[in-house]
Amino acid sequence: MVKEVNLQEMKDFCKENFTTGYMCSESVLDTLNRFYDLGIGEEAIALSTGFPYGFGDGGNVCGGVAGATMALGKIFGRTVKGDPAYEKCIAVVRELNDDVAEAYKTSICPDLIADYEFATPERKTHCTNILYVILESFANIVERECGVKVIR
Repeated sequence: MVKEVNLQEMKDFCKENFTTGYMCSESVLDTLNRFYDLGIGEEAIALSTGFPYGFGDGGNVCGGVAGATMALGKIFGRTVKGDPAYEKCIAVVRELNDDVAEAYKTSICPDLIADYEFATPERKTHCTNILYVILESFANIVERECGVKVIR
């Protein structure tokens, strides 16, 4: 993992991802992987492809939150059955989810975009702003828990 990240550069990269072909979950996971040097392979980006619009348009959590959850799992998750590391992972994932819900009253995709026509630039801008909240929350968590300095 890196020693510091530039939040504005991370936001700019994520926006570029999101506006040029990646979905929200892919954009967030790819951005966090690159900026934090998480060592996540391309297959993980592919694994995140089904998360947008509330898990395959299923009306659940925002895909960006799901992508960040995968990145938090890479840092704080476990690979050994019974390892209590899951408690920290659950706590930081909940914190990120709560940060989005605090900013937007929910983290559920259909509720987040209810006031927007899907195929409009306004909805894309709205979702980009949600992704910024996700990146900021992730950065705050990793700065506090892992000491990765955030250049703001």
